[in-house]
Amino acid sequence: MTVSELGAPGRKYRGAGPEQRQQQRRARLVDAAIEEFGTRGYRNTTIDAVCARAGVGKRYVYESFDGSEGLLLAAYTAATDRLRGYIVDGAAASPGSVSLVVHGSLTGFFRGIAEDPRIARIVFFEILGISPAVDADYRRVTGSFVDTFLELATPMIDIESVPRPRLRIIATGLVGAVLMIAQHWVLGDFRQPLDDVVDSAHTVVTSVLEGLGR
Repeated sequence: MTVSELGAPGRKYRGAGPEQRQQQRRARLVDAAIEEFGTRGYRNTTIDAVCARAGVGKRYVYESFDGSEGLLLAAYTAATDRLRGYIVDGAAASPGSVSLVVHGSLTGFFRGIAEDPRIARIVFFEILGISPAVDADYRRVTGSFVDTFLELATPMIDIESVPRPRLRIIATGLVGAVLMIAQHWVLGDFRQPLDDVVDSAHTVVTSVLEGLGR
């Protein structure tokens, strides 16, 4: 097979078409970015370093991303998607009362952070203060965590007397409180036992939720 044949539009190489190969390169770059940004830090990492870890030429970064900030946002999205998955899976594993569901979702969240500190570094620290565009995405993702919280909580509590805008403000405050607890836990090198951290966050969340129907 010649070089011109390899580059021919639509031609498959090793069983994969051009679009599939691009998706594979993108996935490798995101995985490499999570590793580099989550261990060395975004500001200490070059695109060359990410490409070297991914085994991808530098030119391929720009077929999927708008430079280093685009790569950071992709890593951030992947990291927060994982955290959201831990929350939902934890809630599903602990059905029953609102207290049990909250405890399960918080356990999934904090355990996921502990098991992969790279995610915590990207989500809580590396994403901050980069640019207005990155800040806007940070706010958007935080809002999506509020949406997830409301989806999990509202079917289990009596909120008919709580106006929806007020409920969202309350949910935003609770999500912010849990994120702050998580940040301090990470900064403390996870010295506090997982169960203590979960129980503390659980107390904050359930105290508010149980008071909504009163």
